[in-house]
Amino acid sequence: MCGTAVAGHAPSTSVLDSQCRSHDVDNLWIVDGSFFPSSAALDPALTIAANALRVAPGIADACR
Repeated sequence: MCGTAVAGHAPSTSVLDSQCRSHDVDNLWIVDGSFFPSSAALDPALTIAANALRVAPGIADACR
């Protein structure tokens, strides 16, 4: 499903921040298709992989 975990800056209107990290749960990043605002009816696998690569350094830094 796409769009089930809304990303945004305000915790009152979104689940994730711009780095796909949860506003409410420490050490929770969601990097699957649920952060997409909508689906283009195409296979989103490459976009999901690209986003995971974008978010990965932030996860690594937070785990240090």
